[in-house]
Amino acid sequence: MIPALFLLYPTSSATAADLVDLFARISPAVGALYVQGANGDLGFLCTTTAIAQDAEKVVLLTANHCVSKDAAYSITFDGKRFYGARVWKIPHEDLDANKYPRTFGEPKTDLAFFVIDETVPALTPIPLGSDIGMVSGKQIVVVGFPLGVAKISYAGTIAGRFNRPGSDSDGYLLIQSFGAPGSSGSAIVDAETGQIVGVLVSARQAAVGLPVIFVTPISYQKFLIEIPSTTQHYGDKKP
Repeated sequence: MIPALFLLYPTSSATAADLVDLFARISPAVGALYVQGANGDLGFLCTTTAIAQDAEKVVLLTANHCVSKDAAYSITFDGKRFYGARVWKIPHEDLDANKYPRTFGEPKTDLAFFVIDETVPALTPIPLGSDIGMVSGKQIVVVGFPLGVAKISYAGTIAGRFNRPGSDSDGYLLIQSFGAPGSSGSAIVDAETGQIVGVLVSARQAAVGLPVIFVTPISYQKFLIEIPSTTQHYGDKKP
């Protein structure tokens, strides 16, 4: 989770009107992810975003550290109606580390996909894009639930990329933006294309100075694997 509340002020090439329009398109597809544990309590967990919908289901993404076994999940987009959700894809080593081990030098993928097994009225998913061209200075926008208080929209910029071969976070995007606990799982959207380029997952901060925010690149979805129906012990219980 993000350890502390913070706010940075990046320069922006988009006009205020551009941002208003972009936030209006993204916000309805952003949901709050809730978990129901063994004691039956329903608690806010992370942010999730719808990326696809067909006649039978909705696919959403979030951070993998928001996923656990022996839990039931619900998602709400408006705070009024809740939809039961199940975990669909997770990093291959989390499914079976012996059968699908993480290879030497492979980064750790903090990314997961959920599915709602029904359609959501008036929902327009946010499409996945590419993180390849996300260089320093590119503008991004984020809609999430920092502290679980409310759905909040904010802008930011790409600050760099964590290039450290062998590290768990090798290749992760670094952004300058706003976040807090609950922002984990928020989709990072390219302000130019309106497509998702990554998922906000963590931040590092010392006693003084600005935080460094880490984003799992969307290209790392290649490290995910679908959970077979015979092993649906990840969020398969109805809340």
